[in-house]
Formats: sequence, C-alpha cells, structure tokens
Amino acid sequence: MLATTLLLSAFGCSKKEGASPTPGTGSFQLDGIFLSGQAKTTRSTGSIGGTVYDFLDLDLTPSQTTGGVNQLRLRLYKVPGSPATTYKLNNMLVYSGSNGSPHNFVGTDFTLTATGEGSFSGRFAGKVSAASSAIPGPYTTLTNGVFTTVQF
Repeated sequence: MLATTLLLSAFGCSKKEGASPTPGTGSFQLDGIFLSGQAKTTRSTGSIGGTVYDFLDLDLTPSQTTGGVNQLRLRLYKVPGSPATTYKLNNMLVYSGSNGSPHNFVGTDFTLTATGEGSFSGRFAGKVSAASSAIPGPYTTLTNGVFTTVQF
C-alpha cells in the first residue's frame, strides 16, 4: 500500500512539472536573467512610408523586478484584412528603470501559432540594435521568449 501511494505521488509530481503554462502569460531571458509575467495586447492602425498596416503590440510585464526590466513590447504588423496568423515581428522594445526610452532589439527568431479563436502562442528571440537604440545597452541578447494563449 505504501509503495502504491509513493508511486502515485511521484506520478502526480511529474505531471505538475510538465503542466502547460498559464494562458495570457509570457517569459524570456535577457542576458541570461529569466523574467516572466502577464501578456496583453493592444491593436492600432498606422502607416510606414505611406503604406497602411494593422499593428499589434504584445506587452509582457514581468512579475518580478529582477534586472530592472519594467516591460518587453513585441511590435507586430500585418496588411489590413489579412488573417492574424500573418502578423510579422517588427521589433522588440525593452523598458527598464525610470527612463521612458526603450532598448531596441532586432528579432532573430519569431514564431506565431494560432491556439484557438482569436488567441495565439509564440516564440521569439533577438539581439540589441545599437544603431536604433535611444540608449546604449546594458542588454545584448533576448532568448527563450515565449507567450501562451494570448487574446488578440
């Protein structure tokens, strides 16, 4: 009986470790520092060079203050009227400290997957873009980025 209880307990623990991430959340590593928190989106329309696009900002707000990061913003865009699965990554912005200017990152990896009606999950990675950053690093690489079942 004790062996059966221990065996069931072990299976229960391993099942928890493999549990799916909570919907509407995201995480990433910034120069090796792991950050996670809530993910929310904001839609807008605008133009670049006279061409109109649908924009989507996906904001990840870390629940901890490690590394001084207040927010990560993924800026996505697509042609109006096209499906949401066609959103492409424009850039990534890391906001830290009290300075309102972001650290700009160029995407090195981006995947968007539909997970239900109007919700998506994805992966991302990037490197700092010193040429377009208003303030120089302290950050250089953004890796292992994910967001889970975010409503668009």
